[in-house]
Amino acid sequence: YKFCISLQNTFSKDLSSIMAGQQSIDLAGQSTSVLEGSFAVATQTTFGLLNLLCMIAFAYCVIKIFFANIKRGGILLIQMAVGALYMFSVPRGYQDGFNQWMKQIAALCLTAFMQTTLLFLGLLTFPGNMLLGLGIMLASNEVPRIAQQFGLDSSVKVNMTSIVHATTTAVNLTRSVARAAK
Repeated sequence: YKFCISLQNTFSKDLSSIMAGQQSIDLAGQSTSVLEGSFAVATQTTFGLLNLLCMIAFAYCVIKIFFANIKRGGILLIQMAVGALYMFSVPRGYQDGFNQWMKQIAALCLTAFMQTTLLFLGLLTFPGNMLLGLGIMLASNEVPRIAQQFGLDSSVKVNMTSIVHATTTAVNLTRSVARAAK
């Protein structure tokens, strides 16, 4: 996951240097400059319905992806804690839980990378073409649903059979170690 996020940061830095003419801008700086440039309030400015809708859609995309990244971090913490239990089941031949766990970690990494990259690309496109930039940012909200269609689910689902096998293996292993220590 750390590799995925560092790769995404490097990719977004390179994207911004291409779009901004070798000027290094991070995600926060780019979103601030888009807000200042596109929604700046001047004395002679009149707001139309399109500007208002664009501002609402812009805020929706940024806030939704921000909270999705926080949720994804919590899911990753849970997956790290549960992953050790699946390791006990692999020697016994119960690999379905471990395989699902690996797919879910890959889905979390793919979703984090694609969502943030598409959001950043939408932010870079927004000043030149508002509707295309909003379309890219709204598409970034659909990355988890599209990944789920291809078998990469980034939500938390409980497989009770795998948990029972993993817990039984851990308990039996602990008992065996305790007996061997006596």
